[in-house]
Amino acid sequence: MDTKEILSRIFKDPATQYELTEFENLGKPIHDILNIYSKTAATGREAGKTRYYLKSFIPFSTGNEEVQVFVEDGKCSPEEIVRQLWVYKLISQYSYKADEIDLEKAVQFGTEIGAKAADIIVYSDSSKSTPKIIIECKKPKRKDGIEQLKSYMNAKGAPVAVWSNGSDSIILYRP
Repeated sequence: MDTKEILSRIFKDPATQYELTEFENLGKPIHDILNIYSKTAATGREAGKTRYYLKSFIPFSTGNEEVQVFVEDGKCSPEEIVRQLWVYKLISQYSYKADEIDLEKAVQFGTEIGAKAADIIVYSDSSKSTPKIIIECKKPKRKDGIEQLKSYMNAKGAPVAVWSNGSDSIILYRP
C-alpha cells in the first residue's frame, strides 16, 4: 500500500481526509508530504502482522524517529497525521528550525512531572529554554482539548498556543 491508500484507511471516511483544510496551502498533496511505510513483525505473537509507520520530520523527545500510525484491523492514529503536518508547516512555511521544536515534551505541573506531554513545543531558539508556541493536535472532528492546552501554556509560560484538528484551529494569546 502506498501513503495515499494508508491515509484513506486511517481516516476511514475519504471525505474526512479532505477536511484537513488547514494543510491545503502547503504546496503539495498530503500524501506527497508524509512518508508512511510498512514493517512486518518477524517473531513473537505479532509475527506476520504488518504495521505502518510514519517517519517523523524531527525526532520525538524520546529520541524515536518513527511512529506507528496504522495496523490492519486495528489501531490508527489520525492525530499523528495532524501533528506531522503541523511540524512540516512550521518548518516549510514559517521557517522554524528542527532544533527549535520538541514533540511529545513532558509538561511539569508543580511537583507532578511527566504525567502529560505537549504535542508540539516551538522555542525561541535552539537552546530550547524559552517556549514560544505550544500546539495541541487532535484528530479531525474532535473539539476537546482547549482547557488542556491552556494548562500547558500556563505551566510552560508560552505566550502563544494553537489548538488544531486539521480543519479548525484556535489561537490563544497569553500576555
